Amino acid sequence: MSPRTRILGLLLSGWTSLASAQTPPAPAQPSAAPPTAAPPVATPPAATPPSTSQGLPATSPSATQSKLPQGWYVTESAPQHYEAGVDASAPCEGSRSAFLRSRTQATDSFGTFMQAFSAKDFQGKRLRFTAAVRHQDVKGWAGLWMRVEGVDPKQPLAFDNMQSRALVGTHGCKRYDVVLDVPKEATTIMAGLIMSGAGQAWLDGVRFEPVDASVKTTDLLSAPQQPLPSGPQGLDDAPPIWGRKNMPLGRVGAFWFDSQRVETKTPLVRGTGSTWKGSFGDELFEHGIEVNGAYEVRDLAVKVRAGGAATLIEGTWGGSPVFVRLSADTLEMRWGTLRRYLRRDPTIVTEKGCNAYIQSRGRYVEDRLDVCGVALATRPPLTQLVAAFLSSGFRSDSDAPRAVDIRPPVRSSQAYDDREGYIPPSGRQ
Repeated sequence: MSPRTRILGLLLSGWTSLASAQTPPAPAQPSAAPPTAAPPVATPPAATPPSTSQGLPATSPSATQSKLPQGWYVTESAPQHYEAGVDASAPCEGSRSAFLRSRTQATDSFGTFMQAFSAKDFQGKRLRFTAAVRHQDVKGWAGLWMRVEGVDPKQPLAFDNMQSRALVGTHGCKRYDVVLDVPKEATTIMAGLIMSGAGQAWLDGVRFEPVDASVKTTDLLSAPQQPLPSGPQGLDDAPPIWGRKNMPLGRVGAFWFDSQRVETKTPLVRGTGSTWKGSFGDELFEHGIEVNGAYEVRDLAVKVRAGGAATLIEGTWGGSPVFVRLSADTLEMRWGTLRRYLRRDPTIVTEKGCNAYIQSRGRYVEDRLDVCGVALATRPPLTQLVAAFLSSGFRSDSDAPRAVDIRPPVRSSQAYDDREGYIPPSGRQ
């Protein structure tokens, strides 16, 4: 099966029900991409149209073409929600650009303009995918993405979709990079421009080039950098770092997870099939978009919807309604009467591949929750994501109980006076 026909079920399909509704792209075997690749051969440049109020050039219908560049195609979570083509009006670099735009204002879908090619020429190298991008009225988010696959397409070897540094709203031309390591066992590389929600984005000046180790990767699947130990270590074996190839895949707050384990206050370990079991009698079952069972000794029944402008977790936990909405801009969490509402602050320094969501009062950060790795992906692992969010808690740090400073009463220097109508000095004007 070619990378084109399986892409819907692997990277960008929300779920199997969405993938089954898609029409796969026209069959064609991808060829190995040269070190430098760009949209198709140049066409005569058109006159620059007037600018919009946001400072971006308006698109002239006569300057656009529906024919896609050779080797590129469109996939989407909902039929006819997105379209792509070639635009000769005011490209960032060269004489034309390719565009991806939404046909509707729906915010619960996503589409991608992409290509797939053999990894043979890049095996054992660090590959940088770079392009100049401009975007307009993006409601949701957009970004470049790249994925490296091996023999098992369900277990990507490397992946980044820029959701931790998402493009939103309107912005002029700027060059962006996605950098991944391509292992020797890699078979396929996929890359392109993704949009979640409504809007339009253009890209041109596309290049794929090997880089040396001085260029840092943007891989969302890579392990976090381990801090230095607080003291000298003995000769005993250190506890292994769990995960796919000993690497965590994602994190919510302080809780990491991988494909086999969720490291929370009540850890979960994958059992047979889609069953997860905990150390305290917890057991969760994953079926389609549903996660059911018991977690932290509370009955759980939720549905996880991803792939649109936000990832949603909705249902009940312990008999109370539970709701989590994660987007590129905000994070909202509700359970019963408890609530956390945080906004992403891109100025806060975080670990690689993380979004920092905060609640602030003036200059002071009252609440913060970092979301990292594949927890930000358009197709996150369901059970691990649900358990990590539930363990992170629904009470804002600013709402958490505080210790009361109880002090003994201070003895008054004023003698007690029981005369009728007497007013002590402290009560006098």
